[in-house]
Amino acid sequence: MRFYKNPQGKLGEINISEIKLDKKSQDDVPRILIGLQTLHNDEEAREEVMQILSKEVLPNTDKNTGRKGMDIWNIFVLAVVRLGANIDFWRLRDYANSHRDVRAFLGFSFMTFDEQYDLQTIKNNTRLITSAIMDKINNVIVNLGHKQFTEKQTKELKVRGDSFVMKTKVEYPTDIGLLEDGVVGAIMEASKIAEAYSLTGYRQSTSTINKIKKLRFKAQQSRKLRCKDDKEKYLEKVGKPHRKLMNFVGKIIKKITNDIKIMEASVAEESGALAQKANSSIKIKEEKRIIKIEEKIAKINYFAVETIKQLNQMESRIFNGEIIPHDEKTFSLYKPYTEWITKGKAGVPVELGVKVCIMEDQFGFILNHRVMYKETDDKIAVDFLKSAQELFPKINSVSYDRGFWSKANLEAIKKLVAYVGMPKKGRLSKDDKERQNSESYNIAKKKHSSIESAINALQQHGCDFCPDYSQDSFERYTSTAIVSRNLIKLGDVIIQKERKKLGRKKYTFKPQSLSKAA
Repeated sequence: MRFYKNPQGKLGEINISEIKLDKKSQDDVPRILIGLQTLHNDEEAREEVMQILSKEVLPNTDKNTGRKGMDIWNIFVLAVVRLGANIDFWRLRDYANSHRDVRAFLGFSFMTFDEQYDLQTIKNNTRLITSAIMDKINNVIVNLGHKQFTEKQTKELKVRGDSFVMKTKVEYPTDIGLLEDGVVGAIMEASKIAEAYSLTGYRQSTSTINKIKKLRFKAQQSRKLRCKDDKEKYLEKVGKPHRKLMNFVGKIIKKITNDIKIMEASVAEESGALAQKANSSIKIKEEKRIIKIEEKIAKINYFAVETIKQLNQMESRIFNGEIIPHDEKTFSLYKPYTEWITKGKAGVPVELGVKVCIMEDQFGFILNHRVMYKETDDKIAVDFLKSAQELFPKINSVSYDRGFWSKANLEAIKKLVAYVGMPKKGRLSKDDKERQNSESYNIAKKKHSSIESAINALQQHGCDFCPDYSQDSFERYTSTAIVSRNLIKLGDVIIQKERKKLGRKKYTFKPQSLSKAA
């Protein structure tokens, strides 16, 4: 059983619209909560968000039966607070159990101080909201933000786009480091299910891993020797430690690949025998167990295949002197979507992560974003603008930097919007100079540099690096960061409007002369 928000209020619970928040604070959490309160107070936006969350979260589960779970509204609040405040799960747990205002938004009061969330409960529930759900909610928040301005101000949207690297927080990739990750991952996963299939050789898995680490350290230390010119000395001092490591790992991986075949054959027999049984609750449990085992075997096989790949590449690079093509390299086994990105920034030669492109309007709201897996700026410029226009048809001006330039892009974008600000790469022709000095170009390009401020703000609110592992988690993390940032911006807009309404008058002291006073 799971409600969007429990209709039966708790003892002492305060309605969200009546919660008094500190509007003088410059901290991120009060500004997020003001944005959430504005979202809740607007009936149309609240209904849209409720419909999205109620239908999209666990769509194949009956929410009217079973034991009670965390309210969907509470899941959404905790997810955006985590990214908006840029905190880990431990601090989020502390906020959920100790922060007065956050607890008020979760439906708790001073009379229910003993009701608290456990760490694993928060982790499991915040993962239920997908990136697609967050993208839909983001559209609702942006439209609500535009409502805070006049029709004249929102008649046309002027947008600017740019990309940045969101790091995946992985170690600097080396061949022996990836080799160690692969074989250790295979051993650890295989040892978990080895006993169930009577597989031997995993009782001393901890000792085997320690031996691999020692051999890896010796191979790593040998790299410091500068003897590449002397081939015999190089093979003796550098090649020998690497060969020992590779031979030891090769034996382990050979055994694991044979064990994978044994486990796959056993699982196939179990599945065949189970298929002949009549349907029952026991059969359903066994089917779920077999699915979990198949997933574990697939994981072991993934580590084994990657380890063999690293062994082959080490053989080619160290002993045959070959150069490994960039497309064949792996930069992380646990986050395989990680890319090696060189943007030419001063002091940052290489970044390990994935590029993310964002589009911001003149009010500071992020309208759209795109995770760019093995894509460059110039390849997505037109499609990215089209997808943004589908969501917000009022877009009539766009500005990009030189990375998005191509002649085809310029011609295509001119058909979509009236004003285009996109400088050309390289030397300018006479026509290019006229275009970049024209009034329409300057209208579009005006305040384009503020996109860097938006990127910096995103990086301060979760988009500096992603601690989560899977590709789906990376996309969900990015989408939630966008929503959190827009909620903060919405809170800032509300605070500024209320300050203007106060219309405080500044009184100045005018000293009177002594003669007038007398």
